[in-house]
Amino acid sequence: MSVRALEARVWIGKEMANVGTPKAEPGAKHGTGLPSLTIFQSPQSSYLVPMAASQNVDVYVLPTGYLWLPDRWIFSDGKPGLRHLSPDYSFLICHPSGKKVLFDLGMRKDLERNPRVIREDYSVIEPYVPKDAHDLLADGPVHPDQVDIVVLSHLHFDHSGDVERFPRARIMVGPGTRDCIQPGYPTADGSPFDGSVLAHDGFTELKKSDYQKFEPGSVPSGFSFDEGVDLFGDGSLLILDAPGHMPGHQMALARTGEDEWVAMGGDCCHHRNLLDDPTRDISVDVGPNGQPGFHKDPVSARETIRKTQSLHSSESVFVALAHDAQVDGIIPLYPQQLNGWRANGLKSKVRSEALTLAEVQGRYHD
Repeated sequence: MSVRALEARVWIGKEMANVGTPKAEPGAKHGTGLPSLTIFQSPQSSYLVPMAASQNVDVYVLPTGYLWLPDRWIFSDGKPGLRHLSPDYSFLICHPSGKKVLFDLGMRKDLERNPRVIREDYSVIEPYVPKDAHDLLADGPVHPDQVDIVVLSHLHFDHSGDVERFPRARIMVGPGTRDCIQPGYPTADGSPFDGSVLAHDGFTELKKSDYQKFEPGSVPSGFSFDEGVDLFGDGSLLILDAPGHMPGHQMALARTGEDEWVAMGGDCCHHRNLLDDPTRDISVDVGPNGQPGFHKDPVSARETIRKTQSLHSSESVFVALAHDAQVDGIIPLYPQQLNGWRANGLKSKVRSEALTLAEVQGRYHD
């Protein structure tokens, strides 16, 4: 891969892998302005090449609200009238260097500012946001101004949140995102995407040429994703190319301990049953905003789900979907860490305590 092809593309590199950087104290603000883009001098300084011994990161779950998702939007055999009360998760990742990353922002608090076509579905999804990602961080030990980078799985309203509340952060999206959404709302009144994300001073779009295949020894068993970005250059946080839901859709995989990982699934799928039961299929005819299902490219979406099922089957990987109704009330929430989930038996706890689809139907069917 040409070094020139990577120049000025993202801000990761030696800066993000500088494990000697002291941690900021809770509530402290980092320097004025945006962090500068890294200019790569050699392949060894690229964020795609491990530059230090493997590190672990701390992962926290931020519950940014709830929304109702119709069963027919999720499953090909979904039941009319059945909706799932689903959380909307954002994830905070803290690196030993003191650098802090948010994966997704969830929903914004001022729901009236969402695109018009999104608001037209409010009677169905009934979004509820008592506190957004910014508020939740402020209630804990990590001040929102300490966030260095926001990685968005994609730009649907329940993931892009309110980027204006993170003016100092780099906003990173997957390849093809800009072409898919520009100019966005309100310039394009009929767009379901918030145009303020593109206007953010820190907006950074990865290119396909930024991706690289991962070494087998650097990933957990069951890993079958083709390529992505080693964000810190030490194998602790991998941003995965996860196409299907919409152009530029990404997932993340964080190393949280010895043979312990957390996979953040974004909208690769919208219910854990699609991971547990490979015979279930996604809906391709009914979806939000009058669309035929949740996924723009169902063929690629099914392949991404298959790869996520493989991760889910590994005892060393805990998969957390953005709208994982089955872990709601079970998974630890910020400021508690998700680290140590394996020793705490979280995976088996979810299997035994999560509501079954039959129980959901009995509780929520209209």
